[in-house]
Amino acid sequence: MKVKSWIKYLIYMCLILIVIFWGQHVFEVYKQNAEKNFSISPYYQNFLMIVFYGSVGLLLGLEHLICEIRKKGAWVVNLPKIVLMGIPSLYFSLAIIIYYNNLPFLSFPLRGLIVSGANFINAFQVILGYSIITSFYKANKTI
Repeated sequence: MKVKSWIKYLIYMCLILIVIFWGQHVFEVYKQNAEKNFSISPYYQNFLMIVFYGSVGLLLGLEHLICEIRKKGAWVVNLPKIVLMGIPSLYFSLAIIIYYNNLPFLSFPLRGLIVSGANFINAFQVILGYSIITSFYKANKTI
């Protein structure tokens, strides 16, 4: 077994844990301030959730990006991945904002999910970060 792989994955896991604990701290401070000042902003809270949980997805896909940076070639975007994974993940990641803006044509599929709980949103935020970072690669154009 390679010691280098163990260290690499240990560093990735430590970074993920740092982001999660830092995010929990930020959410707790935001919650305390919101309760103290009676000012709850679902938009700001949703933005923070996308930043922190999206960062976990970015960290999960970081190894892919590092491998691609080392390759030679032109950068290319995997458009099917962005369209079929990124855009739906962005839609479900913004569920709270869409729901509170009362946009009937956009919020109709979200109403049933949000009423039963908003736990699905965090998973889609991680998927969003992962699909963004793994959508970029270098194409080797050899003839």
